[in-house]
Amino acid sequence: MGRPLVWQSRLWFLGGALFLLTLPLFPYDFGLLADQTLELEASRGVYKPVLTPWVSWNNGRGLSFYGSSAFSLPRYFYNDYPYGIQKTGDGGWTKPVLVMELSRTAGYWRAAGSLLAAGRMPYEDALGFAASGLFDGLCFDADLARGGLRLGLWYTGLLYKDSAKILMTPGDTEDYAKPWHWDNFSAYFASRRILSALRWDAALGESYRLSVEALAQFDLSGHDTLLHSQYGEILVEIFPEKPAGLTAGLACELMEDQDGKAGGAFGALARLQTEVPGGYKDGAALTVKYGSGPWNDAFAFTPLSSPAQGEVFPGSLSGLLVIAADYGIQPRPAILAECVFRYFLRDHGVSGEEGKYLYGGELWASLAWQPLEDLRLSLGGGAFFPGLGNIYGDSKPQGKLTIGLSLSF
Repeated sequence: MGRPLVWQSRLWFLGGALFLLTLPLFPYDFGLLADQTLELEASRGVYKPVLTPWVSWNNGRGLSFYGSSAFSLPRYFYNDYPYGIQKTGDGGWTKPVLVMELSRTAGYWRAAGSLLAAGRMPYEDALGFAASGLFDGLCFDADLARGGLRLGLWYTGLLYKDSAKILMTPGDTEDYAKPWHWDNFSAYFASRRILSALRWDAALGESYRLSVEALAQFDLSGHDTLLHSQYGEILVEIFPEKPAGLTAGLACELMEDQDGKAGGAFGALARLQTEVPGGYKDGAALTVKYGSGPWNDAFAFTPLSSPAQGEVFPGSLSGLLVIAADYGIQPRPAILAECVFRYFLRDHGVSGEEGKYLYGGELWASLAWQPLEDLRLSLGGGAFFPGLGNIYGDSKPQGKLTIGLSLSF
């Protein structure tokens, strides 16, 4: 294991040195982003400063490069210690550990309406249900007469697990919960998987836009609980350039586990958004998202990436129905305020909890102030109210506060 890592380090160093030698020959730019965030909850908190240096380069003939990395030093506070956190005392701040990540870093080649990218790049599927975040691999985009074509092939095993959030199987969850440190660096990486995607985007006149996408995910983790999956998605946008618009989509997932058992699941999305008449720049939206659950011992809808569906509520899309109403306003060019209410429902029964399908509601508000192009302040706060449901109806509300400062140099 050691020798491949040594050779990989040497190749990265050689490639970086060759790139730096060519920088004076072509236009390039560089900078530094400094972010600080503080999140506070009833029993935990985290303070996370992040430095992100970046460099961009363009030879003026279709070849370009963008590279960035993130250096963070998070500190966590716990009144009690959940599974996977090494106890260092009777509650309190944990010792900070330096986390280094390769952020968006890719080379690009543009020619004749096509784009080829290689490296670590952002990707999200058409509905935002299956996969989102940074991925390592290749992506090809082409603008054709009848629409746009995208073909991608990516690998997840070199990503930082806390950023990738790949939690498809119990084995993934166990690995994710293990704290990593420099003496156990293998715990740093996300679960190993191959992801491929083929997408078609087309404008159907001035009022309709259609996206069709097929994805396939292959589990290379080596766990006893392997899971391979394929996704098919269709998304339709009506009046996408008008003051009001409707978005609707369906997703179908087929899965196979290590025993050869196969099954299916599905998801759905509907969103109605409109500008609010008046003198302010504001808008409102109503969104419904659904991912099927494990009915009759079947597979639940299982995305590759598992972000939380709420700001406070931690649940992923598997077996969840989310109804959200949000409003945003920009009273001044430098000020943006948003407010959203989400309600969460479970779509499947649980033994011993007959008739309990309602998790509760969440209210979240945020304010961002950007007086200068390179300075941004943000504040967010809200709470999840389990008393509005019947699953955790006797539990107290759970609050959360976030504060952020971003500087660009």
